[in-house]
Amino acid sequence: MPVKILFCDLDGTLIAQGQGLSEDNLEMLQSLRAGGVIVALASGRSPFSLSKVVTPQMPFDYAIFSTGVGIMDWQKQQILLRRELSEGQVHQALEILCSEQIDTMVQAALPDNHLFQYCQFNAEEASGTDFCRRIRLYQGFCSPLPPESWRGSASQLLTIMRPDDPRFLRILPKLQDFSVIRATSPLDGHSTWLEIFAPGVNKSSAASWLSGKLPVPPVTYALGNDHNDLDLLAWAKHSLVALDAPPELQTQFTVLNAEPARFLRQAAHIWQLL
Repeated sequence: MPVKILFCDLDGTLIAQGQGLSEDNLEMLQSLRAGGVIVALASGRSPFSLSKVVTPQMPFDYAIFSTGVGIMDWQKQQILLRRELSEGQVHQALEILCSEQIDTMVQAALPDNHLFQYCQFNAEEASGTDFCRRIRLYQGFCSPLPPESWRGSASQLLTIMRPDDPRFLRILPKLQDFSVIRATSPLDGHSTWLEIFAPGVNKSSAASWLSGKLPVPPVTYALGNDHNDLDLLAWAKHSLVALDAPPELQTQFTVLNAEPARFLRQAAHIWQLL
């Protein structure tokens, strides 16, 4: 039998906002692993954020976290691969973003990439934005950052803008030296998060690295729901997207009409994984 590996996005795919994994999804994970399928999370969450919704005892084999910044052996809770931005790259990206007065967060390097510092312009006007909402959510884990004072490496930079912000298109050509991933905010479900990583960092490159470590080339499967899953969905041999995925994903991949709580069961049935 061929080796099969399933890469699962988490938020909006296997879990709904503010919820954990359903009993049905947990049961399916156990059944898939018992049937020989290798199961890997492929999430934008940091290890710290993952710990809020999944535990080390849950039946995953691996976890790709922070959109490919790192890969973890889930059963051993060991980081197998880490990618980061150098101090020089952080300053290069900050210069580009600050020139447009774009509010920016700089996430610390692993294993502390839930910690961040932030540059903020026009703070009073931004008080109700998703950027400020994230600062409040991580109060105690973040602090203001003068643009030229960052020291050391970082896991990524994060900007949060309105979907129609014209600066979005202006800065993209200037960030060609980086891996830039777009995602819909998991907080308000509307704002655009622009994540800036070291070159080559994304979910598909992490999935490819992990697949290459297996004894034989596996058959690859992927589940996702948002822009930051696009490269992974395109890379995998078999892909399904959630019903609320953006239109550009729905036109490229098969849409699975299932709630997050039963998404895994429906996908396994379609692909005959059990």
